[in-house]
Amino acid sequence: MKISVPTSNGLLLDKYGKHADSSDMYNGNPAVSFPIEIQDVPENAKTIAFTLLDFDAVPVSGFPWIHWIGANIPANTTVTIPENASRQNSGHLVQGNNSTAGPFVGETDPLTTRHYVGPTPPDKNHDYTLSIYALDTTLDLKDGFWLNEFYHAAKGHVIDKQKLSIISRD
Repeated sequence: MKISVPTSNGLLLDKYGKHADSSDMYNGNPAVSFPIEIQDVPENAKTIAFTLLDFDAVPVSGFPWIHWIGANIPANTTVTIPENASRQNSGHLVQGNNSTAGPFVGETDPLTTRHYVGPTPPDKNHDYTLSIYALDTTLDLKDGFWLNEFYHAAKGHVIDKQKLSIISRD
Protein backbone atom coordinates (compact mmCIF):
# COMPACT_ATOMS: atom_id res chain seq x y z
CA MET A 1 0.00 0.00 0.00
CA LYS A 2 1.04 3.57 -0.60
CA ILE A 3 -0.11 6.34 1.74
CA SER A 4 -0.16 10.08 1.10
CA VAL A 5 -1.30 13.11 3.08
CA PRO A 6 -0.94 16.79 2.18
CA THR A 7 2.30 18.42 3.32
CA SER A 8 4.28 21.53 2.54
CA ASN A 9 8.08 21.50 2.78
CA GLY A 10 7.81 18.13 4.51
CA LEU A 11 5.44 19.37 7.24
CA LEU A 12 1.76 18.66 7.82
CA LEU A 13 -0.29 21.63 6.67
CA ASP A 14 -0.95 24.10 9.49
CA LYS A 15 -4.73 23.84 9.16
CA TYR A 16 -4.56 20.29 10.58
CA GLY A 17 -2.44 21.09 13.62
CA LYS A 18 -1.41 23.56 16.29
CA HIS A 19 -1.43 26.57 13.96
CA ALA A 20 -4.96 26.04 12.61
CA ASP A 21 -7.36 28.96 12.41
CA SER A 22 -9.73 29.26 15.36
CA SER A 23 -12.58 28.23 13.04
CA ASP A 24 -10.82 24.86 12.56
CA MET A 25 -10.50 24.24 16.32
CA TYR A 26 -12.88 22.60 18.77
CA ASN A 27 -12.52 22.67 22.52
CA GLY A 28 -9.04 24.17 22.10
CA ASN A 29 -7.82 21.42 19.76
CA PRO A 30 -7.26 21.23 15.99
CA ALA A 31 -10.40 19.46 14.77
CA VAL A 32 -10.24 19.26 10.96
CA SER A 33 -8.71 15.92 10.03
CA PHE A 34 -6.35 15.75 7.08
CA PRO A 35 -7.24 13.73 3.98
CA ILE A 36 -5.54 10.38 3.49
CA GLU A 37 -5.12 8.63 0.16
CA ILE A 38 -4.31 4.93 0.21
CA GLN A 39 -3.34 3.26 -3.05
CA ASP A 40 -2.65 -0.36 -3.94
CA VAL A 41 -4.91 -1.78 -1.24
CA PRO A 42 -4.88 -5.59 -1.48
CA GLU A 43 -7.81 -6.84 -3.51
CA ASN A 44 -8.92 -9.23 -0.76
CA ALA A 45 -9.17 -6.44 1.86
CA LYS A 46 -12.67 -5.81 3.18
CA THR A 47 -11.93 -2.83 5.41
CA ILE A 48 -9.26 -0.27 6.26
CA ALA A 49 -8.30 0.90 9.74
CA PHE A 50 -5.76 3.46 10.93
CA THR A 51 -4.00 4.87 13.95
CA LEU A 52 -2.30 8.25 14.36
CA LEU A 53 0.15 8.16 17.26
CA ASP A 54 2.77 10.57 18.57
CA PHE A 55 5.70 8.62 19.97
CA ASP A 56 7.63 11.88 20.44
CA ALA A 57 5.12 12.62 23.23
CA VAL A 58 6.67 9.96 25.48
CA PRO A 59 9.20 12.34 27.11
CA VAL A 60 6.41 14.89 27.64
CA SER A 61 3.49 12.70 28.78
CA GLY A 62 5.08 9.35 29.54
CA PHE A 63 3.22 7.47 26.78
CA PRO A 64 2.55 7.71 23.03
CA TRP A 65 -0.29 10.18 22.46
CA ILE A 66 -3.25 8.84 20.48
CA HIS A 67 -4.52 11.55 18.12
CA TRP A 68 -6.99 9.56 16.02
CA ILE A 69 -8.04 5.98 15.45
CA GLY A 70 -10.59 4.64 13.03
CA ALA A 71 -11.80 1.36 11.61
CA ASN A 72 -14.28 -0.34 9.28
CA ILE A 73 -13.72 1.92 6.29
CA PRO A 74 -14.89 0.00 3.20
CA ALA A 75 -11.88 -1.11 1.15
CA ASN A 76 -11.27 -0.64 -2.56
CA THR A 77 -7.95 -0.78 -4.38
CA THR A 78 -7.75 2.99 -3.74
CA VAL A 79 -9.29 4.47 -0.61
CA THR A 80 -9.63 8.19 0.05
CA ILE A 81 -10.48 9.36 3.52
CA PRO A 82 -11.59 12.94 2.83
CA GLU A 83 -10.61 16.04 4.74
CA ASN A 84 -12.64 16.45 7.92
CA ALA A 85 -13.89 12.85 7.77
CA SER A 86 -13.58 12.73 11.54
CA ARG A 87 -16.37 15.32 11.94
CA GLN A 88 -18.33 14.76 8.74
CA ASN A 89 -18.16 11.00 8.24
CA SER A 90 -21.39 9.50 7.01
CA GLY A 91 -21.28 6.30 8.99
CA HIS A 92 -18.39 4.81 6.98
CA LEU A 93 -15.95 5.22 9.85
CA VAL A 94 -16.02 3.94 13.42
CA GLN A 95 -13.79 6.12 15.61
CA GLY A 96 -12.05 5.20 18.83
CA ASN A 97 -10.99 7.22 21.82
CA ASN A 98 -7.95 9.45 21.63
CA SER A 99 -5.71 10.29 24.58
CA THR A 100 -7.92 13.14 25.80
CA ALA A 101 -10.40 10.46 26.97
CA GLY A 102 -7.95 8.89 29.37
CA PRO A 103 -7.75 9.71 33.07
CA PHE A 104 -4.72 12.00 32.64
CA VAL A 105 -6.74 14.58 30.72
CA GLY A 106 -10.21 13.50 31.78
CA GLU A 107 -12.10 15.00 28.85
CA THR A 108 -15.69 13.73 28.62
CA ASP A 109 -17.04 15.48 25.50
CA PRO A 110 -17.31 12.75 22.82
CA LEU A 111 -16.86 15.40 20.10
CA THR A 112 -13.33 15.71 21.45
CA THR A 113 -12.58 12.22 22.78
CA ARG A 114 -13.90 10.20 19.83
CA HIS A 115 -12.61 12.29 16.96
CA TYR A 116 -9.43 13.66 15.43
CA VAL A 117 -7.45 15.82 17.83
CA GLY A 118 -4.72 17.31 15.70
CA PRO A 119 -1.04 17.66 16.52
CA THR A 120 -0.05 20.32 19.04
CA PRO A 121 3.60 19.56 19.77
CA PRO A 122 4.48 21.35 23.01
CA ASP A 123 8.25 21.34 22.85
CA LYS A 124 9.56 20.87 19.29
CA ASN A 125 8.51 19.47 15.92
CA HIS A 126 7.09 15.97 16.40
CA ASP A 127 6.95 12.95 14.09
CA TYR A 128 3.47 11.45 14.04
CA THR A 129 3.08 7.84 12.94
CA LEU A 130 0.12 7.13 10.69
CA SER A 131 -0.39 3.36 10.42
CA ILE A 132 -2.80 1.98 7.83
CA TYR A 133 -4.16 -1.55 8.15
CA ALA A 134 -5.83 -3.55 5.37
CA LEU A 135 -8.10 -6.10 7.03
CA ASP A 136 -9.91 -9.19 5.80
CA THR A 137 -13.04 -8.46 7.87
CA THR A 138 -15.20 -5.81 9.48
CA LEU A 139 -14.19 -5.44 13.12
CA ASP A 140 -16.71 -5.71 15.94
CA LEU A 141 -16.00 -2.22 17.29
CA LYS A 142 -18.29 0.65 18.27
CA ASP A 143 -17.55 4.38 18.45
CA GLY A 144 -15.44 5.05 21.52
CA PHE A 145 -13.36 1.86 21.37
CA TRP A 146 -9.91 1.92 22.92
CA LEU A 147 -6.65 1.36 21.04
CA ASN A 148 -5.99 -1.95 22.79
CA GLU A 149 -9.48 -3.14 21.75
CA PHE A 150 -8.58 -2.36 18.15
CA TYR A 151 -5.33 -4.33 18.39
CA HIS A 152 -7.13 -7.33 19.89
CA ALA A 153 -9.95 -7.23 17.30
CA ALA A 154 -7.50 -6.86 14.38
CA LYS A 155 -5.24 -9.72 15.48
CA GLY A 156 -5.16 -12.37 12.75
CA HIS A 157 -7.03 -10.13 10.28
CA VAL A 158 -4.26 -7.81 9.04
CA ILE A 159 -3.48 -8.45 5.36
CA ASP A 160 -1.13 -5.51 4.97
CA LYS A 161 0.15 -2.68 7.16
CA GLN A 162 2.02 0.45 6.15
CA LYS A 163 3.34 3.40 8.13
CA LEU A 164 3.90 7.02 7.21
CA SER A 165 5.80 9.51 9.34
CA ILE A 166 4.18 12.95 9.36
CA ILE A 167 6.02 15.90 10.87
CA SER A 168 4.04 18.70 12.51
CA ARG A 169 5.69 21.90 13.61
CA ASP A 170 5.84 23.37 17.08
